[in-house]
Amino acid sequence: MRLILLALTLVIAGRAAATGEINVLTDLKSPFPPGCVAVELPSAPASPDNTLFNENIAVPSVGSSHRDARVQVTIWRTGCHDAGYSVVMVRLHKTSGDTVLVPKVYAEAGETTLPMHVAQLIRHPAVGDVGAAANVINQSPVTYMLAVDPFSIDGVTSFTPADYNDVFTLEFFWGDYAPVAAPNGERFIIEPYVPQLDPPQNEYPVLHGRMSGQYTVDGIPFSGLVLQVGEAFDDTNNVTAIFFTYIDGFPFWVIGSAAGLQPGFDIVTLDMLELYGGEFITSPPGSFSEDDVDIFSIGTMTIEALDCNRLLVGYNFSEGELGTGSFEAERLIRTAGYDCNPWE
Repeated sequence: MRLILLALTLVIAGRAAATGEINVLTDLKSPFPPGCVAVELPSAPASPDNTLFNENIAVPSVGSSHRDARVQVTIWRTGCHDAGYSVVMVRLHKTSGDTVLVPKVYAEAGETTLPMHVAQLIRHPAVGDVGAAANVINQSPVTYMLAVDPFSIDGVTSFTPADYNDVFTLEFFWGDYAPVAAPNGERFIIEPYVPQLDPPQNEYPVLHGRMSGQYTVDGIPFSGLVLQVGEAFDDTNNVTAIFFTYIDGFPFWVIGSAAGLQPGFDIVTLDMLELYGGEFITSPPGSFSEDDVDIFSIGTMTIEALDCNRLLVGYNFSEGELGTGSFEAERLIRTAGYDCNPWE
């Protein structure tokens, strides 16, 4: 019954998407903030208390009539710095037997015998339906994140981030590759997220592209920070920060940037520059040149993320005789279609 409903759902969804009736967001099936974990996923639970399952189970190889192979399955939760969110990690590797494929995956809130939400094992967040099902499970272990479709196959239930972080049923189904040997799936009861047992992958939140945006500082009106975390063609990151403020009552801005950063950093320090000269944008081209613009360093600014919507900014502007200190900056607006935490 589940397979028939799944086929009908795919047909209906395909027609709706083709006519533009459904806005298919890549984040929709990842019930956790996309930047919760680093690009390189953790290779093991943080501790034995963090481990939900660590079992070597019998599974069928492709086309087999019996369970003639074995796969090591390790499952745990990795916490997010955004309160109340976690990512379920699944690590698989084959320990014996012929070719074994990554199973189809299903999930359902609570404890049940027939999960009705299609799930995916993914290597990166925000990839939609691009999961690992039917990939070969090798002897080298691979860690995946568990993504779950919020809409059930039968259209009866929903699966929210709250369900994901509570007790739910996870099923691995090898029946499509070996129907005789595995007519039923392997079910696991995933226990709730407990922050004390399920720590984040990193001590501090990672600065990533979805942290880009406009930030304001409480108590300092009509001022703020524009942050951009970009990606170069060689897959390194660059960070640009522009701070809009005032000097002697007149609007003033300073800018800093850094390039060639390896993804996964949680703090960055920028040399901040002030610029003088030039003319207003309405001046005709050629009215001034680069040589007319003077650039001076006023010191450094250090930026780190507190969560998806807050930054801790430290500054040392002693070089420009503008003082030292720190402040918290809060996100002013979300980035359309590229939200740091689309669930809030």
